[in-house]
Amino acid sequence: MEALSAAEFQIIQTMLVKQYGPDSLFLGQLAGTRVESRRMTGVGIFVDLLVGGDAGRVDDINSEISGSYMTSLRSPGDLVGFTLFIRSGYLNFLEGYTFGDVKWPEEPMEKWLKLAKPERTAVRP
Repeated sequence: MEALSAAEFQIIQTMLVKQYGPDSLFLGQLAGTRVESRRMTGVGIFVDLLVGGDAGRVDDINSEISGSYMTSLRSPGDLVGFTLFIRSGYLNFLEGYTFGDVKWPEEPMEKWLKLAKPERTAVRP
């Protein structure tokens, strides 16, 4: 298992704050979340999340949160989307995808994804 990349961490954090607010218990889960596996699909990426054992479940929420992000790439690759899956009150899975069958870049997201500075940060271990 490995740590979330800085971009993955910020994407998830931004989605959680926007959906559940800056005091969300999901931010506590995020602080201890690791990557169980990461797979490229050609037009996206799948990131299976593993929440630390001491993180509390947030009710029994089953939800998906989606958002789009600009990139430094030329159109039609200038926009990508992400969906965060929450299952049984735990962060579960992050999917990144392009629009229009555009190839997902092989370079790390930090090199081409345009991310805004987060309003609040979860504490990373």
